[in-house]
Amino acid sequence: MASPDGMITEIKELNKFLRERRLAGGTSTERRLQAGREGSFFRLRRLTGEEIRSFFQGHPLVGVDGSFNNYGASFPYVVTFFRALARSSRPDPQTGERIWAHRIFSPLLPRYREQVREKLELGLEPEDALARLRWEILATLEAEVGKQALIMKKPRLLLWDGGFARLEAHAAATWQQIRDEALQQGTIMLGVTEEIATASLVQALSPDAGDIWGDREVLYGLLKPGEVFCRQERGGSKRKRVYVRFASHPQVVAVDYLPEQEQELAAALNFLYTITPSHGRGFPLWLDVVDAEVRITREEMEALLATYLDPVLTEVYLRPLRSRREL
Repeated sequence: MASPDGMITEIKELNKFLRERRLAGGTSTERRLQAGREGSFFRLRRLTGEEIRSFFQGHPLVGVDGSFNNYGASFPYVVTFFRALARSSRPDPQTGERIWAHRIFSPLLPRYREQVREKLELGLEPEDALARLRWEILATLEAEVGKQALIMKKPRLLLWDGGFARLEAHAAATWQQIRDEALQQGTIMLGVTEEIATASLVQALSPDAGDIWGDREVLYGLLKPGEVFCRQERGGSKRKRVYVRFASHPQVVAVDYLPEQEQELAAALNFLYTITPSHGRGFPLWLDVVDAEVRITREEMEALLATYLDPVLTEVYLRPLRSRREL
């Protein structure tokens, strides 16, 4: 076996760089003081059973998530399997508790060729073009099942795995309908983002940090368990965001909400705090349940292809040669 000395040296170099980068961002106390100038903190509390019943007013909780997985070689010899799920906390004898949507996507299918061509003409590399189309399809399916759940289940609280921005961008018309319907029927909507990839707080909370790249760095350890940071946002917006630490893990999650529902935000967050395991990673339990059920495995893809696609065609168009490596 080759010596890992070169990798060890580079890992040590990375460790040194990240340590210096972390120090440049300031201590948690310094970042917290700065955050207090940019917004406000408030504490959550765990609800009693009676308070939860009062909050839901006889209506269910619904969680929405989607998943995709790829099978194949390289462009264009690849197929993507999509699945979206809206799951209600209350079984319904007529409509059940789950609403599904499924789709497959492949550049080999004629109905997708024009979409792929349009992306390539923008100067994107094939893999980047496919990535954009995949995220568009996934957002569209999630919006579809979310809209159906909103109408059929009439939930008190509708949770989305991920922020609102991608739904606004990739399923704009459906998202506007969802937004209007939720406000009309009194359904609170929250979009929970586990992996924060934005950089909107960096300059505000760590102005001397230099090349710190993302908000997750300045948010790590900023909040106490059961605490929320709400930044003062200037100007009108169709969505707002708070940052919440639901558990003992020091990383936080971002929660998007509709400005019109700000008065009910604290109650909804108190409920999420109640159902989130205190020693977990701090992600609402119901969304974890939906995520586990909607996930598409490689075994599922292979079983579907083996059942419904000619084995010769699978070999010609999709199966990567590297899958037959013997060593």
